[in-house]
This record gives sequence, C-alpha cells and structure tokens, in this order.
Amino acid sequence: MPTLEAADVERTMLDEPFSATDPRTARVSPKLVKVRFLGKLARWVPMIAACIALHIVTAVLSWPWWVHLCTIPVYLFVAQSFVFTPRRARALGYLTRDNDIVFRSGIMFRSLTIVPYGRIQDINIDEGPIERAYGLSTITLKTAGGSISDLSIPGLERKEAERIRDLVTREASEKMAAL
Repeated sequence: MPTLEAADVERTMLDEPFSATDPRTARVSPKLVKVRFLGKLARWVPMIAACIALHIVTAVLSWPWWVHLCTIPVYLFVAQSFVFTPRRARALGYLTRDNDIVFRSGIMFRSLTIVPYGRIQDINIDEGPIERAYGLSTITLKTAGGSISDLSIPGLERKEAERIRDLVTREASEKMAAL
C-alpha cells in the first residue's frame, strides 16, 4: 500500500492533482462512476419526466412559449451532473501511513482529511444495493470528534475495504495501547 512521509502530504495531496502514475496514492475503483450515475438516475428520471410533462401541457393548453424556459435549469443540472460525475470520482484518493490515514477529495474545493489511527473508535463497511452489484464498499472510520471528524472512503473494492479495516483495527489498537 502506498505510504508517504508527513512532510510531503500537503505538497502531494493539496498542491498537485492526483496523477494516475503517482505510486504514493491509491484511487477508488473506476466502477464508482457507474454506481454514482445509477444513484443519480433516481433523481434524474422524475425531473426529466416532469419537464417533458410541462412541455406537453404547454403545447396542449397553448400556454406562452416562455413556460418552456422554466425547464432549462433542470436540463443544465442534469447535464453538469453527467459531465462532472466522472471527474469527481477520479478526484478521490487515499493513502495509509504509519500513524494515520489520509483522504483527499474535491476538484475546485479540495478537502484533505487526516485521521490518526489512535483516534478511531469504530469502523464500518457499508454496501448499498447498487454498490454491492458492482462489488464496491464504503468504509467509514468514526472518531470521538463526532461526524465532523469522521472519514468515509467510497468506491473501494470489497477486499480493499476489508484490508483497510484490518490495518486500521490493528494500528488503532496498537496506538491506543501506547496512549
């Protein structure tokens, strides 16, 4: 698993975008894009159906032409979601180090979360029905700081999520014993 010294974290994780060839960081599964598309489909279908219904009602009842313009924000929302979902999934990455785990997300608004192993109190591996169909899991590391300091890494292959769980469990018990 990729490791990185503490001095290099901010330079590598914040200043430089993830590189597919960077051996120090691990990316989530590319199947996460399909999972996210299918999850968003539940929102897209009713929104598009409502827009189509509005177009039909406007034509049948001879409403003014500008009523059609009300659907433009919906179409733009669906289009941006369709365009940016793959990029958002590729922007997710993580690495495990000797004392903590680091997670990076975001394109324009980047986020870097570092959780020390000794602060982790609970580890969950979750799978929704769509994730399970694609063999993916989300691992959630919970800390004493509450939900603001918890860490969730989506789009992990099941074996990778179990490996991280085992690593974090082992490291957390060692670090807690040292405290």
